[in-house]
Amino acid sequence: MTMHLGRTITTGVISAAMLIGLFAAMNAGQPLRADDTADPSLAPGLAFALLALFSIFSVAISFGRWSSKHERQMREKSGPTFLMVLNEYSLSGILTMGAVQGACLSLAMLIARGFAVDTGIPGTIWADFSASPLPFFAAFAAAWASTNIGLAYLSLVMLVRRVIALALLSLLLFLALGVGIMMAFGWLESADPVAGFLVAVLALLVTIPMLIGSRKLALAAGPARI
Repeated sequence: MTMHLGRTITTGVISAAMLIGLFAAMNAGQPLRADDTADPSLAPGLAFALLALFSIFSVAISFGRWSSKHERQMREKSGPTFLMVLNEYSLSGILTMGAVQGACLSLAMLIARGFAVDTGIPGTIWADFSASPLPFFAAFAAAWASTNIGLAYLSLVMLVRRVIALALLSLLLFLALGVGIMMAFGWLESADPVAGFLVAVLALLVTIPMLIGSRKLALAAGPARI
């Protein structure tokens, strides 16, 4: 099994570019929609919301309908695209997804902080982002943990994929999970750097074995081919 690092890096770079672009629009006072008003003071909150959103959803989306794996799945009539990923990616490859995503998104946050109009309240993660390494590593660990949660959840969904009602319910729960993660990242914005770092690292340490276990369950449930 191989790690397919190129796809993982591409996903991370695209996510980072989108975060910077959307942040720049809000930071410059440009509305994201025609009927919106944009306040640069809201840009930091948007940045952390996007950090959560992209970390939990983007890796999953990268294996969606427009991916080469989906095309192969349709051609070979094999199982769900994500189950193919679990079968073909090594454990290190699965774990690397979160690390790469976390690195790309935390670098995007550092870049965004560099030209932010609102520099935040002194003593918070956002305010100290460019003055101390702790906020950067807190964002990195939090994004990695969030990606792990998304991957673990999708792995568990593979167990109920054949039951339509449960599959639909799992989709709704996934969206609710994303909202919950975004709210948690909202706290991270104004958290003390040390506290934020410790919480993010603790979350990461919890999600790594969770992802390993859920991957094992999904692989034990059946082969990629149905």
